[in-house]
Amino acid sequence: MKLQLNFNQASIWRALGAGALLHVLLAMSVGLSPDEAHYALYAWHLDWSYYDHPPLVGWLQWPFVWAGGADVWLRICPMLAWVGTGLGLVVLSDALYPALRRLQCWGMRIDLLLFVLSPLPHLLGFAWVPDTLLMLLIVWVMVLTWQLCQPENLHSRTYWMLLGLALGLAGLSKYTAILLALSAALCLFHAHGFKWLRPSGAGLAVLIALVCVVPVVVWNAQHDWASFTYQLKHAKGSSSWSALKALAYSATLWLALGLLLPIALIGGWRRSLSVSAPRLISAHQLSLYFGLPGLLLFVFLSGKGSTLPHWSTPFGVALIPLAAWGLSRMWVSQARVQRFVLSVQLILLMAFLGALGVGGVSPERDAQRNSLPGQKEVAAVKNPFADLFGWESAAQRAAQLAQQHGATTLGVMNWTLASRVAWYARPWPVKVIYSHQDQFDRWFGTVQPQDRVLWVDWSVMSFPPPLGPQEFKTCEYLEPLPVVVWGRQISHFNYSICTGWKS
Repeated sequence: MKLQLNFNQASIWRALGAGALLHVLLAMSVGLSPDEAHYALYAWHLDWSYYDHPPLVGWLQWPFVWAGGADVWLRICPMLAWVGTGLGLVVLSDALYPALRRLQCWGMRIDLLLFVLSPLPHLLGFAWVPDTLLMLLIVWVMVLTWQLCQPENLHSRTYWMLLGLALGLAGLSKYTAILLALSAALCLFHAHGFKWLRPSGAGLAVLIALVCVVPVVVWNAQHDWASFTYQLKHAKGSSSWSALKALAYSATLWLALGLLLPIALIGGWRRSLSVSAPRLISAHQLSLYFGLPGLLLFVFLSGKGSTLPHWSTPFGVALIPLAAWGLSRMWVSQARVQRFVLSVQLILLMAFLGALGVGGVSPERDAQRNSLPGQKEVAAVKNPFADLFGWESAAQRAAQLAQQHGATTLGVMNWTLASRVAWYARPWPVKVIYSHQDQFDRWFGTVQPQDRVLWVDWSVMSFPPPLGPQEFKTCEYLEPLPVVVWGRQISHFNYSICTGWKS
């Protein structure tokens, strides 16, 4: 069996073209998220690796940062990765379930339709984070692993080299790439037993993957293994495990991935559609080997409060061919029900992306509009979409005020606020006042007694002025800056000058 790259179906380009156009519109409408700005700063402060993640996400962003760093430029990598993921799903589905290429709905292949209707992959399709890279790479690792699971391809050095490169790039993207390597090994063992270790190509693949991740190992060795220690501590989470948190995460994940998970489970218990001869490993077994470990791990970790939904997205995408196959099993007998559910999913997706584009539906009202830092009697507006608006103007105004008032640095309370301020106000240093020895400490240092800090406070995540014996001696309030989107104030920033750190 040879790898087939057949992209001449109009249904492929209809699906990917619609998604790509949507991403372009969103890229021009909203500002950078905290993670996007954080990884853009990776490219601004280019290094062999970083405190919280491996370096590839920053390396690939570097040309666009040095071309000007406009928000739209910084969305090119994720948009290309999303299209590459879609094309990889086409190749994977054609290899695993050939009958799927004939099943369409609304003029799109059913596997790509599930991909296009899934909200989380869309977010990764215009937000450049390590999970975007892992989403792309997991699909192509699955394609190469499936090829090597076929006896006639076991000695193909080309497939082995490509698999080693894909796994090495995944290791340069995110530490959870170790799950991809384990899944590939399990699939190969299932298909061939220990015979898969004999070909010289297998050793070459391992060598290529290890060479790729050398920069991460060297950086950690030079920095007291700080990144490995941080990841282990972060994965540990709180000391107690909560079933309620795990269930809430599972429900959020199910909604964010749409029909994917339940249909994948339904499909996993039914016999394959393939009419070809029996194989040493089935298509649905390969899909489950790659999809379930990551999903189960993050659901478990969510019980300790240390997991975000988009971390699970690559493993959910790995199940899309299986989900499409499961849907195809029910299509003839339940076509109306399936179309209805797909229509509901489309409406929900458009509502979510529409709210994202206009800044949500919860503007600030009354006392909220003029609240000062940390005013406990004034509740912050509950609008998660406000996080993507106003930061460029806020950071540039902060830089202007810092220059006018003789500040030596900008300051915020935690890294989620620091990333946008540091990116849009570059090259101004931004120090995290409540420091946790994170990446920003390595870039800009910690607050010093001689620092004169222009403190930036955001109304949606507001903090009381950092005054006290172990904080600043004085904080002089300067002015607010409202964030207005489509005629509505959805948040505001407050600026203060703080001096006398720990004096």
